[in-house]
Amino acid sequence: MGQNNKIPIKMITGSTMTFFVVGFLAMLTGVVFCNLDLSPHYILFLLGLSIAVILISFSQFKYTPTISFHLQKFCCYLAFICGFIGPALFPVGLGPFTLFPYRIFLLILLGLFTASSFIEGTIVLSMGRVKHYMIFFGFWLVYATFSLAWALDKGDAMRQLFFLFSGVLLLFFVTYYFHSLHDLNKLFWIWLGAFAALIILGCWEHLTGNHLPVSGYYGELRPWIMYRPTGVFKNPNDFATFLSLSIPFSLVLARYSGTISTKLAGIGTAFAAFYLIVATGSRANILAVLLMVLFLLLFIVKLKQKVKVAVVLTVFLMLMVIFGLASPIQEFAMRVAAELSSLFDRGGGSVAVRFSLVRNGLVFLLSTGGLGVGAGNAEFWMAKFARHSTSGILNPHNWWLEILVDYGVIVFCGYLVVYVGIVRTIWLAWRKAVDRKERMIAESLLLSLIGFSLASISSSSIMAFNPQWMLLAFAVAYLNYNGRPREEEIA
Repeated sequence: MGQNNKIPIKMITGSTMTFFVVGFLAMLTGVVFCNLDLSPHYILFLLGLSIAVILISFSQFKYTPTISFHLQKFCCYLAFICGFIGPALFPVGLGPFTLFPYRIFLLILLGLFTASSFIEGTIVLSMGRVKHYMIFFGFWLVYATFSLAWALDKGDAMRQLFFLFSGVLLLFFVTYYFHSLHDLNKLFWIWLGAFAALIILGCWEHLTGNHLPVSGYYGELRPWIMYRPTGVFKNPNDFATFLSLSIPFSLVLARYSGTISTKLAGIGTAFAAFYLIVATGSRANILAVLLMVLFLLLFIVKLKQKVKVAVVLTVFLMLMVIFGLASPIQEFAMRVAAELSSLFDRGGGSVAVRFSLVRNGLVFLLSTGGLGVGAGNAEFWMAKFARHSTSGILNPHNWWLEILVDYGVIVFCGYLVVYVGIVRTIWLAWRKAVDRKERMIAESLLLSLIGFSLASISSSSIMAFNPQWMLLAFAVAYLNYNGRPREEEIA
């Protein structure tokens, strides 16, 4: 076999420990200074200085590939974890951009990766199974850069390009560093932990009407709005999308767990998340959850397990009736039905607006000869050239439409092929998997990606929505692991 990332573990020397301390202090200094009331020019200078200190420290101490790789991998873990928090902690406004720990760690990781590549004089990429996926995302990034030439709003285009670059960067790093079952299992539990924490936060919001400062509902006093949870996101639709993409992780935990308490915890977490999704009023995510559950029951759960599920649901409903809890459940079911029935009302409201957004988007696509209006320019075109009224709503509110309108037919078709290819390959990998951990990871990713097809049309835009890039990176990393001979696995 060719070279890979197998690096022997060595003892950490005193100079290495000094390097860790200097690097940590530099990052901490950058974060602290970035939260002071300084002009963007000073903030950028201090952030650059922090990264420079890390790189200088890197070059001053004795270099070993082991230390370099594990430091970068640790930084990648931090970026992945901070991706769940997003701009909720330590946000720094830099004009059209916002810096927060997730992006800061990505930039630091990029610096460390670049420095180590120059020192070693080579980059070893063990991504044979997912090479074609990585080539597409690289092509998308290049196409988006060239689209600056015809994008009418250069500011929006640059912003969108930065978001795309950040997402592709995370995709590359997660696939590059996390290539063993041990790594992927850690990501699975990190996702579950973040999911549970954000459910607790969402319940607090829903019960108290309070929100974090990052929320668009922060300080809201209108009772029909203030109790809608937003989590660490700006709006309830983003929070609902995260919850729907995460529900498969708890369902899979319940399916494969050997203890009753863990099964109950998994089921309870899934129900709590679904309740919060209904509380947000996100109809697309309600449909996404129902689609995932339907796929689970039809194509994954065996006949014997289907019978068990039917028995458990019957007993559950009987207990609810006996203890007088049928009324709240009926009320909740009626609320879900009401949300879904509104999808068929095209006479007005958000559904009618969405139809107008789609029609306008297709008109824009045709007027550009299928090339797209340029990165991030759908809103500008909607504001200037819309033929159908959208009641002041400018963003496509549909991820698939956003890709098609912004980047044209070629990128859209490429993305669709990649998406279907990833889902299909994970499905085949799940069917062949024997190891319990592998099946849990594959099943979670499969269900989540299937739900993504509908969940992605809920938010106004998910280009800068971290969880979608994290899910995609997790899936590609799993396929990269699954496609390698087991003797190459690195713990």
